[in-house]
Formats: sequence, C-alpha cells, structure tokens
Amino acid sequence: MNLPSMNLEALRAIPLVQKAGLLLMIIVGLVGGFYYFVAEPKEAEIEGLQGAIGTLDSEIQTLTIKVKHLDELIAANKQLEIELAKKKERLPPEEEAVMLLKQVSDLGVRLGLDIKLWKPSARTEDPSKLFVRMPVNVEVVGGYHTAALFFDRINALPRIVTVSGLKMGAPKMEKGRVVTQTVFDLVAYAAPQETRAAAVVSATPQKKK
Repeated sequence: MNLPSMNLEALRAIPLVQKAGLLLMIIVGLVGGFYYFVAEPKEAEIEGLQGAIGTLDSEIQTLTIKVKHLDELIAANKQLEIELAKKKERLPPEEEAVMLLKQVSDLGVRLGLDIKLWKPSARTEDPSKLFVRMPVNVEVVGGYHTAALFFDRINALPRIVTVSGLKMGAPKMEKGRVVTQTVFDLVAYAAPQETRAAAVVSATPQKKK
C-alpha cells in the first residue's frame, strides 16, 4: 500500500510543464502509432481501390460504346452477307462460264461485229478461293454504235463478266460503212470446282443406315 502512495506523491511532485510535455509525448506516440499501423495501410488500400474503380469505369464506358454500336454492326454484317450471297449467285460453274463466253461471242456476231481475235488465256484462281477468272483477249471490227450496244449487253448479263483494257482504233470506211477496230480483255468469273462440289455434297440428302 505504501508503493502506490509513493508513486502518487512522486507524480504530484513533477512540475506542471513536465507533466504537459509527458502528456504531449504520449499523445504524439499514440497518433504516430495510429497513422503508421492503421491510417497509412488504409490509405494505400483506398488508393488501390480507387485505381481499380477507375479501370472498371473505363472498361464500362468502352463496353457501353460497343453495345450502342452492336446493333449497327449486326445490321452491317447481315447486309454484307446478303451482298456476298447475291454475288455468289452470279458465279456459275466453270463449265457454264465457258458456254457463257461462247454466247458472248455469238452475241457479237449477231449484232454485226466481225470477231477478228478470240484468244482465251489460262484461268486464274483468286487468293480468296472464292472465284476464278477466265480471261479472253478479243478484237472486233464493226460500227461504233454496234460496239457500244455489244458492251451494254455484256454489262446487263446476269453473270459477272467484265471488260477492261478497251482500245478503239481510228474509224475507217469498209464495205460502204464506217467501222472501228476495238481491242479489249473480256473476263468471265466462275465458282471454283471444289466450291461447287462441296455445295452439291452438302445439299445431297444422306441415306439412313
């Protein structure tokens, strides 16, 4: 019982200034310990969470923009598929393309053109494997308007046939009429044989075992 009394008396004997300083040191120690062990880790955690929230907000904004344009992208994709299907419908088998080129030649003769050159070149397959080109070097002689009508008929064909490298010579009189020599490259487009064969196989009903 005497020891606590002595400690109490010793405490009372400490000057007020020292008591205030001691109290201040205790308070500073408590505040410092709180900041070091509690506040500082929490601040780091809060900063990390804020960074994560910022990243998520950015991702949400990006996804929101994509969702807004999703319907437009779907519609555009469907339109492209429709256009591709239409173009494929205009691609005949290679055998039919050969006959088509002959029909074009016969058309020129019927219109009154003199076919001076009809030279087929080697077929070439496009890197996409979607079609092949079947080119022909052509030279015709006839009236200017007849040649123009011939090209117009080619352009109206339901199959894809193109004309390029068109060169027309100077008009001249021949057999009492004005004629022009016309040279051009004619290209018929066809579906590759493998593609057509695959389409036939997929369309053939399978027999039940």
